[in-house]
Amino acid sequence: MIKPKRKNYAALLIDLDGTLLNIDLEKFVLSYVDALSDRFTGLVEKQNFILHLFTATARMVDNNDPCVSNKKVFYEEFCRLIGHSLKEIEPIIDNFYETDFPALSRWGSEQPAAKAVVETARSKKIPLVLATNPIFPATATLQRLAWGGLRAEDFDLITTMETMHFCKPNPQYYLEIADKIGYPPEECLMAGNDTLEDLVAAEVGMDTFLVEDFILHRQGTDYSYDYRGSLEDYLALLKALD
Repeated sequence: MIKPKRKNYAALLIDLDGTLLNIDLEKFVLSYVDALSDRFTGLVEKQNFILHLFTATARMVDNNDPCVSNKKVFYEEFCRLIGHSLKEIEPIIDNFYETDFPALSRWGSEQPAAKAVVETARSKKIPLVLATNPIFPATATLQRLAWGGLRAEDFDLITTMETMHFCKPNPQYYLEIADKIGYPPEECLMAGNDTLEDLVAAEVGMDTFLVEDFILHRQGTDYSYDYRGSLEDYLALLKALD
């Protein structure tokens, strides 16, 4: 039994992929990139498209400008690289997420304890943030949430590329969340399975819980954590809070 360090937390942050959602991340990303690149056949050669997609994503992850949304950073770079305007490609992107992205649900499934985690947080009236890396648009995040059997209305905040200005593993991402929900980071608990992207929340003063069901180890990272265990253990911790 994991004993909580404190009686309560002002807010709970929790990751999605590999934490609340069972997902084969490698196969999901490969299928995602392949399907999206096929949509741009005739506009951009496939290998160039993939290169530009990852280059623009890296630019978004590296952004430190609090005045520019992740979406704006990504599309400014991506459109510049492929030589087409956002007005030209936005219908393609929108149609992809409406008709093609749902098929990627084959790589995701429900995490048995996820619903109980959400229900426990709600019953205790603890604000709950879906702190998934905001590199995807809202539609992709909400669809993945549904693959896990969860609902958008279960969360007080869901981070997406439209609404956030930083990405994991930038510590500013966690400070922006704290600012949005109105609680000091020192009173928040972040839970996730990534030893870098989730545990880096400790840099801003948040307590952290390493969910070990599907741990993603990042080479060269040695962030400590306050708790470690399965999602079931995390659930038990929540139940022990006041």
